[in-house]
Amino acid sequence: MKAFLYARVSTANGQNPEMQLGELRDYCSRRGFDIAGEFVDAGISGSKERRPQLDAMLTACRKRRTDAVVVYRYDRFARSLRQLVNALAEFDALGLSDHPKPANEGHLKTGQR
Repeated sequence: MKAFLYARVSTANGQNPEMQLGELRDYCSRRGFDIAGEFVDAGISGSKERRPQLDAMLTACRKRRTDAVVVYRYDRFARSLRQLVNALAEFDALGLSDHPKPANEGHLKTGQR
């Protein structure tokens, strides 16, 4: 299964997305996922719906270049419930389905193709 990783830190001062990415890589390794891409927005507030790397990841998802999107925590992906619900609805429209996840593991969706 191919997975995209998405990480975000709000400020470039003192926050390092590598902590998130390290845990996401470990998560994928434990599940046998192949990492198809890593997308990182640094110094960008989660309240902004348009973020360069998030937009790039969503474009790649629309082209069906992954089976899964994995995030450290949901608030790294979307700060508003509306934004999260809209993204999950889009994933459903793209043929991605929910994947059960243990608490706090941050796995959003996987495709069932």
